[in-house]
Amino acid sequence: MKLNEIRNKKTGEVLTKVQQEDFEYKNPIEHYQGEIIINRMLNYGISPDVINSNEELSDENVKLFNKAVKFWIKYKETFENTNIPNKLIDLLQAKKKAIQEDLLRGMVLTPKIVTAFIFKASEKHGYTLSQYTSEFNQKNIDLSKMPYAYRVKDNGQLQVFGETELSDGQLKQALEHRSVKIAQFLDKGNDWHCFFITFDSIGGRETWLGKKQPHYHYISNYFGVKREKVVEQLKSRKYKLGNLPHIKLIEYGKQPE
Repeated sequence: MKLNEIRNKKTGEVLTKVQQEDFEYKNPIEHYQGEIIINRMLNYGISPDVINSNEELSDENVKLFNKAVKFWIKYKETFENTNIPNKLIDLLQAKKKAIQEDLLRGMVLTPKIVTAFIFKASEKHGYTLSQYTSEFNQKNIDLSKMPYAYRVKDNGQLQVFGETELSDGQLKQALEHRSVKIAQFLDKGNDWHCFFITFDSIGGRETWLGKKQPHYHYISNYFGVKREKVVEQLKSRKYKLGNLPHIKLIEYGKQPE
């Protein structure tokens, strides 16, 4: 995780940029513990410079750090108490593509279930977690005209840092038409399970089950494609992995009415 503060010199606005980095074969609980604690420290007002520094924290910041640790403990407990579909656990033991596809048929996931499953796969079944992302800007956009950073606020307005020749509408369009993929791999020996989403699959731009239903895609080592090939494809602008199982995702993304 990389942390940077971006300041708008004209307005005095500050944007804390948290850049998630790819990682491989990590203990997911330890990994997310670090991320959650840092994010809470930022929310409590500790600056990225202080967090990135090797200097000792002030007494006040130590209190905020301890508060962030307590938050993490409660946060982790919510996933320990989350019910995980039995078929999702059975997936870890399945040794054939057809069985895996059958187990996933009709399954419904939420972000909480996914995280709880990842934690349990690590704690109880010895799996590690890897995450790979890819992002491609909208085609034909002039990157030299883009600001240093920008985001859409909850009220729909843009917060722009740096100079730009583009209108608010053009900036929003560039944001909406990025090609983004996020893939998570659970690995144990030669067995691996990959769940991935794209901005199209969660943004209401992909039709499935006759409607714009957010969903995960799934592939494993039993689908006849090598792991490195899957990663290579997911890091490309347009991936080609054949017809993969889709898993309904609710409580996230743009849900159909």
